[in-house]
Amino acid sequence: MIDIIKATEHLQPKVVLSAFKGITDQLLSQAYSAKNGSFNIGKIEAKHQELLAELPDPIRSQFQPKIEKLLKELRDTLTGVSYLEELTPAILDRIVVYGEKLATHIAAGYLAEGGLKGVPLWGSEAGILTNSNFGNASISEQSRQLVREKLSSVHLPLIAGYFGNDIAGRIATLGRGSTDYIATFIAAALGCKTILFKDVDGVMTADPKVVPNAKLISNMDYSTAIELGRYGSKVVFEKAIVPAMKANIPIEVKRFENENQGTLISGTGSAVAISCMRGMSLMNLSGIGALDQVGLILTGLCAAFVDDPIVAATVFRDGVSLVTSETRADKVYEIAVTVTGKDTRFEVRKALSIVALVGERFEISQVHETLRKANIETLSVMKTSTKRTICAVVNQAETEASMRSLHDGLLLN
Repeated sequence: MIDIIKATEHLQPKVVLSAFKGITDQLLSQAYSAKNGSFNIGKIEAKHQELLAELPDPIRSQFQPKIEKLLKELRDTLTGVSYLEELTPAILDRIVVYGEKLATHIAAGYLAEGGLKGVPLWGSEAGILTNSNFGNASISEQSRQLVREKLSSVHLPLIAGYFGNDIAGRIATLGRGSTDYIATFIAAALGCKTILFKDVDGVMTADPKVVPNAKLISNMDYSTAIELGRYGSKVVFEKAIVPAMKANIPIEVKRFENENQGTLISGTGSAVAISCMRGMSLMNLSGIGALDQVGLILTGLCAAFVDDPIVAATVFRDGVSLVTSETRADKVYEIAVTVTGKDTRFEVRKALSIVALVGERFEISQVHETLRKANIETLSVMKTSTKRTICAVVNQAETEASMRSLHDGLLLN
């Protein structure tokens, strides 16, 4: 990453950084451990001290106090959680972003070794204002002008990904793919291209860890990328595509070690791909009666899950079938009973996955037949409202087999 920044320094890049690998998961773990009375950030501290130790003494002595200050803040916050035995969404957001904060200072140290001055910026310092939906916030529209104002005079900003600040100044994280989201938002505000560096060659036709013969997609349109992100891709994320699409700004997805190939996401291109979502459930609500009550239930569900919507819904004669996260069963039933005012019949099947076939050229019958030939049970197969994606609901244990079957049986043919 440092070599890439050095090579493009003359272009005045705006760099958005994630935490180092595994750090965010460790911070989440320690936050919940603190709520239960104890915590240990030894591994987090050791990782960053190890990186500092590789810097020359004069540079290390310059950045060591900054790292120590952040680690002390982290310990103090976790101590407070441990003492109160309380972890609110706002406090959790404050804790989990220390990975990005630490990464910006470490990166600044390595750039200083190369004679460059990187300027760490966090949240509103870079113009990133959000709403107050802690854990899954969105960037406000007024941030567009703020980004231009804040970044116009900074030659080499090192912007912390993952979070911004709400109007009260509180840290709010932005959910899945939020470092990419911040990067594309800034690029759209400034009118420049986004390059997202990953540990894969680009966007593939499927996760290569699951489907070994997955192929690189050279060109992909925005709408396909959004669908792929919506249904579980680990490389492209729905939120991150939207700012680029609105501004018609291209996105390149590349591997760190290989800049000569990758995927271009723009207004043109044609692609098909497979993604998946695990930990899903199929919920059937029946005996509801009037169709307008089904509509009221769906409206209530959309309002309750506005920031993380129901994945799919199919309306039948006196009820509705939903595919959503398996943690939502109680809330779905509560909303249904509130609307109908009676004991609606409610059936739930958990431990499922959605395998999504993204691309307009396929039909439901093809998906059914391909999975049937592979002896894979399908609980439901439906085309989404965009008509670009077919979702197959399968047992979670058969997720990988379903992906390989659909990839080899349909995508490669």
